[in-house]
Amino acid sequence: MRAARCGTRRKRRCRPLTSAKIAALLLATPAWAEGSACEAGAAVAAGICLQGEALVDAVTVARGGVRRGETALGQLRLRLEADLGMAAGLDRWRFAAGVVGIYGRQATATHAGSLAAVSSAEALSTLRLGELWLERELDGIGSLRFGQLAADAEFAVADAAANLVNGSFGWPVALSTSLPAGGAAYPFAVPGLRLAFGDPVDGPAFRIGLFSGNPGGRHGAATDPQRHNRYGTLFPVHGGGFAIAEGSFAVADTASLKLGGWFHNGGFDDQRRDAAGLSLADSAGNGVPRRHGSNFGGYGVAEATIWRGEAGQRIAVFGRAFAQPGDRNLVSAQFDAGLAWYNPLGRDGEAFSLGVSQARIGRAARGLDRDRQGFGEARTTRDAETVVEANYEVPLVPTHLFIRPLVQWIIHPGAREPDPRAGPRPLRDALVLGFRLRAAI
Repeated sequence: MRAARCGTRRKRRCRPLTSAKIAALLLATPAWAEGSACEAGAAVAAGICLQGEALVDAVTVARGGVRRGETALGQLRLRLEADLGMAAGLDRWRFAAGVVGIYGRQATATHAGSLAAVSSAEALSTLRLGELWLERELDGIGSLRFGQLAADAEFAVADAAANLVNGSFGWPVALSTSLPAGGAAYPFAVPGLRLAFGDPVDGPAFRIGLFSGNPGGRHGAATDPQRHNRYGTLFPVHGGGFAIAEGSFAVADTASLKLGGWFHNGGFDDQRRDAAGLSLADSAGNGVPRRHGSNFGGYGVAEATIWRGEAGQRIAVFGRAFAQPGDRNLVSAQFDAGLAWYNPLGRDGEAFSLGVSQARIGRAARGLDRDRQGFGEARTTRDAETVVEANYEVPLVPTHLFIRPLVQWIIHPGAREPDPRAGPRPLRDALVLGFRLRAAI
């Protein structure tokens, strides 16, 4: 009876009820999305998440360095991650694929002259394949990941340094100057595998990775490896192998410690001597560096939350240290420290970051500088490069658009590398000003 009345006398009262039901159906979360919440990005299908981030770094070298001037660089990252158990019925399997687009000018080589990249996004302008991997969960004890991988995605990382823009706070100068083509790190990803055990958050945990040793592929000595493997699709498997292992431990509830080591079985040039033991600065020698059959190093990363307040406020500090032999590496040691202060003014999404990084030139490279001076070359003796950065990120559109004004002070760019315009005089300390504009899905 009520249904019949609804069609006549109560027709006007029923229309709003019917419209509300239709709206509820249209706005309701699809059944596949209810069980496929994405930690980051947007759900595009059952178990499949799309992540995207765009950066624009605009900086000016206001004084010092190679020369003053402005540069701008853009980067676009897209990444698809899939839980194959939900998406395709393959329980305990995961998949990821990413691409990176870079366009613009790199400030480091042309303006700052530093060992550390002024921007962590710096790379040759191109569209490049990023990580491309499959991962299998191992009965709750860990996971095995294999495919096209990047070591800097998981190893030697300090979470509290994530907002620092200078590249040295990500993949360190100690490794980027020692490994062929900078190592298995941005902008490269290479064939490899990673085995992980335990919980890296609550610890203890252990992971080990094995990667192709030369991300640039078979390129000539005078060829830029980024140009040779421009699109990231060469999948090089020669040039030796790079292995890195890391153990992490929770210290109380607010701190963690990571200890790691790495080994590369490719050939490495001596920084001072030729095959006969003469200095590379000695004209009596053949000028061909002595070869070392391998390379290795160790590192530690410590982090702690030292204060928590209201409205998500907290201060996290970090420290990193890297050491490796100076006879075959330009940089023999690196030390980083800094802090991240989240929501310092009580406004959600804001963060203040401060970091200091110093890369020290090895004894052999410094000895070669002194040898060159002894043979009459007018030049400096390199020592160390220090980077100090401070920035403050502010959301323009909550969770989606951010601006991060920054200042960097680079002390002894290139570790007192001679200024190409002024003979033996070293590069002057560089002052870098700028901002990072970041948009995220």
